Amino acid sequence: MEKTHHNICPRNCYDTCSIISTTRNGKLISVEGNPFHEYTRGKLCPKALEDVKRVYSPRRIRYPMRQRERYSGYWERISWDGALNIIAETILKLKEKYGTTLPVALDKYSGNFGLLHYATDALFTGLGSTTRAIGSPCWSAGVDAQTYDFGTFFCSDPLDMSRSKLIWLWGVNPAWTAPHQMPIIFDAMDNGTKVVCFDTYFSATAARVHRFIQVRPGTDGLLALGFAKIIVEEKLVDPELASYSLGHQEFIDYLQAKVDLRDCSAITGVPIETLRELALEYGKTHPACIWVGFGLQRYINGGQTLRSIDALGALAGHIGESGGGVQYGQFETYQYSGKVTSYFYDQPAPHDRLLNINNFAEQALECTDPLVKMLWLAGRNPLSQDGNLHLWKTLLKQLDLIMICDLFPSQSSQAADLFLPITTQYEHWDLNSSYWHYWVGVNEPAIAPVGEARSDLQIAWDISARLNQISPGSCKFPTAGDEKETLLNLLGPTNILNILGLKKPEDIFEGPLRARFSLTAWEDRKFKTPSGRFEFYSESAEKAGFPALPIYRPSLESSAEFPLRLITPHHLTCINSQPYALDHLQDHFTVHLSPEVAKRYELKEEDKIRMGNRFGAIEGIVAIENGLPDEVVFIYQEQIKSDVSLNRLMGTPRTDMGHQTQGAPGFALNETFVNLRKIN
Repeated sequence: MEKTHHNICPRNCYDTCSIISTTRNGKLISVEGNPFHEYTRGKLCPKALEDVKRVYSPRRIRYPMRQRERYSGYWERISWDGALNIIAETILKLKEKYGTTLPVALDKYSGNFGLLHYATDALFTGLGSTTRAIGSPCWSAGVDAQTYDFGTFFCSDPLDMSRSKLIWLWGVNPAWTAPHQMPIIFDAMDNGTKVVCFDTYFSATAARVHRFIQVRPGTDGLLALGFAKIIVEEKLVDPELASYSLGHQEFIDYLQAKVDLRDCSAITGVPIETLRELALEYGKTHPACIWVGFGLQRYINGGQTLRSIDALGALAGHIGESGGGVQYGQFETYQYSGKVTSYFYDQPAPHDRLLNINNFAEQALECTDPLVKMLWLAGRNPLSQDGNLHLWKTLLKQLDLIMICDLFPSQSSQAADLFLPITTQYEHWDLNSSYWHYWVGVNEPAIAPVGEARSDLQIAWDISARLNQISPGSCKFPTAGDEKETLLNLLGPTNILNILGLKKPEDIFEGPLRARFSLTAWEDRKFKTPSGRFEFYSESAEKAGFPALPIYRPSLESSAEFPLRLITPHHLTCINSQPYALDHLQDHFTVHLSPEVAKRYELKEEDKIRMGNRFGAIEGIVAIENGLPDEVVFIYQEQIKSDVSLNRLMGTPRTDMGHQTQGAPGFALNETFVNLRKIN
């Protein structure tokens, strides 16, 4: 007998697809897009189309496992009772020894999104004061920048882009990373909209639009300021700007006094005639939309770059116009795929020890009173995705217990003592929403958990129950419950029912629903800043130690020893270290070089090279491509068959912003420099 079920993709992706899964006699047999979802329109990307294989993959861990010795590969199956005893007893022994649960650390992020996935955070709050990872590797600088400018993190509905007459895709590659946006862009192009792609390399998106503008890495902020200066010189400034902005004259004075178009051209690599042509087109075309990608702010000047682009949009009068604006992401619905701790507790949260997720190992090693002694990893693969991996190896040696909740083995699980198998979205209840579009939906279980896998919520209940069984009162988190009922209870006190137009939590089961926001962000031009205006001049930014105005700050520069900047864009088949075409992994990294760089190093196509810096080294095969910058080497974030990670080349440079909204600065991944040599 066949049945259909509603699911939501939990991956860290713009699209957050609505899925209809089909089961036969309790087994998942197919997945397809939900045609009633206005954004994903019944289509799925290649990652989601692999889900049936992924659920039943022979590589998937189905039972609790214990490794006899870290990195040994000698894993043995144990019972859930055995695993729970090890975890509970370790927590209680550490608490007794140190008089606190601060030695117990949680490092969790975005391997799976969803409301109930955050039960792990709530469990840790129930333990007392613990050590937590905060911040984000992904978008921190940009989120802060838009918060300074607009007062909160908000964007137009992606469908609003179809109304644009001019679209600038700046540092974003939706053909690979947001495929459901591409039909909207193509429809706009069919209706006469011009689309320009700004990037450091000729991406799959650049190949599909009208024009490609190559920008030297880390100089996008200066390019935006150059455009803004031309807007001022050509008297294309919005005549109503003074009525809804603060500090526009100070910004104009800065542009006129400090921004030189010849320098702008020389530094960014964009000819002056192109600068003028693009600026005039942007200033004269209404509506015009800019979509800014996350990679654009992964430099030490990332926040200032996004503030400069926001300012350009405001100066030309595109903020608040239907089909216009500067789009980056939003918290308005995404927050409801977030933390649930406050629901479970009446009292204030304990005083946790907070460590930047991007410098976790470094900061954990600095914790001496008390030491970090136990680590719980969830939705994270730091031994592949973090920088300064040598510090992780040092940290692991001091830990009494390392446990990981995951679906598949990873570089991080190789170092773990315990592996707890978790459910996929087809095996548990949850609620998920996007940080891009405004649709929210319930994820319902389609099949029973595979093997002995358990959801994050169930694991949290089980740990709390075992702790309280051994030591009554040691954990305040609930010890049992019902997933569906918990989901409904979590919805009750939140604002999500209001923004979805629902009268009671049960109405959420009607299907994916769109939040009741206008298609166009800031259409009334009333902002959430302290002044209620768009803030060119931000006292909030100034108080945080940044320039009040969006001015140019250069990124890092290469050195004679390490002359090439490494850029690592996302690949179609992966989200960070999560590959989905598991049977099509590459044998090696492909290192993309310009003809000039290849000539400089006397390399030809398919030569084997070794690339490294003071942090580490990797090997790869050369691919020579026209159109790449001469000072840059590109490697896509593809998973390869070996356990070698690109991140062994990376330290932990930080973005300028991130504290305001994320609690810590972001990871300036694009500030990595290398050298290379041919392997004979």
